[in-house]
Amino acid sequence: MSNYQNSLESKLWAIADDLRGNMDANEFKNYILGFIFYRYLSEKLELHMNEELKEDELTFEQAWADDDFKQDLIDEGITALGYFLEPQYLFSNLIKKAKVNEFILGDLVKSLNYISNSSMGTDSQDDFSNLFEDVDLNSSKLGKSDDDKNKVISKILLNLNDIDFKLEDDESDILGDAYEYLISQFASSAGKKAGEFYTPQEVSKILAKIVTLNKTKIRNVYDPTCGSGSLLLRVSKEVEVGDFCGQELNQTTYNLARMNMILHGVKYVDFDIKQGDSLLYPQHVHTKFEAIVANPPFSAKWSSDKGFLDDDRFSAYGKLAPKSKADYAFVQHMLFHLDENGTMAIVLPHGVLFRGAAEGVIRKYLVDEKNYLDAVIGLPANIFYGTSIPTVILVFKKCREEEQDVLFIDASKEFEKVKNQNKLRPEDIDKIVNTYANREEIEKYSHKATMDEIRENDFNLNIPRYVDTFEEEEPIDLDEVVSELKKINEEMKKVDAEIKKYCDELGIQAPIFDWVGFMSEEKLVPKLRFSGFSDDWESMKIGDCLDVKYGKDYKHLNEGQYPLLGTGGVMEYVDDFLYSGESILIGRKGTIDKPKYINDSFWTVDTLFYTEIKKQFPKFLFYCISNINWLKYNEASGVPSLSANNIKSVKINVPSLNEQKKIANFITSIDYKIELLEKKYESYVNFKKYLMQQIFAQKLR
Repeated sequence: MSNYQNSLESKLWAIADDLRGNMDANEFKNYILGFIFYRYLSEKLELHMNEELKEDELTFEQAWADDDFKQDLIDEGITALGYFLEPQYLFSNLIKKAKVNEFILGDLVKSLNYISNSSMGTDSQDDFSNLFEDVDLNSSKLGKSDDDKNKVISKILLNLNDIDFKLEDDESDILGDAYEYLISQFASSAGKKAGEFYTPQEVSKILAKIVTLNKTKIRNVYDPTCGSGSLLLRVSKEVEVGDFCGQELNQTTYNLARMNMILHGVKYVDFDIKQGDSLLYPQHVHTKFEAIVANPPFSAKWSSDKGFLDDDRFSAYGKLAPKSKADYAFVQHMLFHLDENGTMAIVLPHGVLFRGAAEGVIRKYLVDEKNYLDAVIGLPANIFYGTSIPTVILVFKKCREEEQDVLFIDASKEFEKVKNQNKLRPEDIDKIVNTYANREEIEKYSHKATMDEIRENDFNLNIPRYVDTFEEEEPIDLDEVVSELKKINEEMKKVDAEIKKYCDELGIQAPIFDWVGFMSEEKLVPKLRFSGFSDDWESMKIGDCLDVKYGKDYKHLNEGQYPLLGTGGVMEYVDDFLYSGESILIGRKGTIDKPKYINDSFWTVDTLFYTEIKKQFPKFLFYCISNINWLKYNEASGVPSLSANNIKSVKINVPSLNEQKKIANFITSIDYKIELLEKKYESYVNFKKYLMQQIFAQKLR
């Protein structure tokens, strides 16, 4: 980025300080962006007219003073630029008045209305009508009196006038990029409302590069939830775009998108941005698109009316997305508009990968019946303004080059933290795009899953099922461990002798006991299998070994003797129990990767599953289940979660009952040894406290 660009962006953002104390970011952005756009349109028109009038040796103002020129000037402005503005309402003339402290609010209102009204009844009407309706110059937040408002507005316009927009340079997009920068800055300040109008530039870049891969020019691009239009414009930075089409529900954001298009030099005849709900009232019904990009509102509500089953966009699937989650409705809508040679990339919450019911049916149809899904790309959490949940990019093609597999990319761990936001670095973006372009398999990052793999997972597309990012523990060298224990034992003997010597001098009992090694000199056999067992281990589902049951609400219970268990352990003691006996507790929500064994009467809350063991040795099952990477089976995009069916479907290898007992008893003895050593450690800590209390106790003699 040039020094000029940096300076321009800093100056523009500084101007916002004049309003920042009076209103929040989501409001003052309408003024700042609106005034920048007004100046742009004004100077663009003036430059164009002066150029057209060169041969007549007249300026725009001079020509307007001649009645013979007026209609020709209006026609030229409307035809070439889509709007018109009389010279008296130009930004430059308002600035002359502001410099001598004249009242300009009335002229400014007329100027903004003139631009919108000038396009009425022309081809550019949809692109310019009501563009400035969110610039409320009567708002009390600008000041109590008209004079107060005039001072604030005059100061902003004068500050804007001090900045050179370099509009004479037709090839430059500096102002458009600066406008985009301001939108991003407003988004970072606007919190949850930011999602209505802005997609982070890094995510936009990934989507744009994917949908334009191996192309230099595309016929058109479409975004059904276009926000400020940043995604559409990002595509034009990758390839030449014929037509830009989009639809935006929010009126204010719709205005912003049209401004953004024009500021980036997109001619009014080359974009078609509509306002309205693209699911309920689609505005581009008969158009197919070569590239489609979108970052729709995550899990938004929609009508899901049965009448949509007769709509060509949804009818083939036999199911509609649920009312509470429109994610797949947007997918279906976009696929309907995707051309046969097109590519579509959409950002969605992780839940679309594994949620069941109607969404499961739609997902299976897309993957199994149509084979449209080309790639699943997991993004880091907390990269979007207003939400911290991890997200995923789904890439679809109707004519896929690699029909036999789906590429899964786990890019969730590769980012940098910037203040309270995570951000994708250029190298992270390049890695994602290059991996997709080359369909490359990288250990712990990407995997090409065959259709058989996906079917085996019952069309659950949760990324950890296909890209194993689990970091296995380094292999333990048993000889090294035993050797280290021997060294520790020898050191302990020396320390014990030292402690005993001092205790004898003090006349107190030394906490010294004979050390008994817990390992013999004999080495364990490499296979670590006890002698006398040779039968093969049997593969079976966890559901064949135990029943998984949900914990229950406990608010009706009184204080009592039975432990109430949560994911963190005992919460309190209550007067009733849910289950009595040996059970394995598995986290349902939150901490899902630390199962617990219990042999008691207890009650569990609903964030825990408890189990009834049907067969097999309970303690063996506990150790076996504890060795599973449960995060791989996480079914939530936010707080980690497991379902009972998911747990029961996981396969484990099980030996005979006698071998189970032998293994469980051995590991239990190791656990007990660890417990004793921890108690021994605590006892030595208390012994030290006793010494400190007694030695440093000061008594008068």
